Amino acid sequence: MKITVRLFGHLSPYIKDSGGILEVPQKTVAGQLPELMGFSAENAAMYFVGEERVEKNRVLEEGDEIKIFPPITGG
Repeated sequence: MKITVRLFGHLSPYIKDSGGILEVPQKTVAGQLPELMGFSAENAAMYFVGEERVEKNRVLEEGDEIKIFPPITGG
């Protein structure tokens, strides 16, 4: 199935040439995306589907737009 992935911060280079469109197996969960895209799940702090924050065990559906944010630090 096809989903759209938006990555933020230092994760954005992992989009590569796909334009954010990713083909994933049925029943893929949000927390599997980092590995599928080539980065560590430790670098994914928050997941959103549309405008809703979701847990990493959220099963993705055809056409979902998922946003992944890295941990945010600062002072």
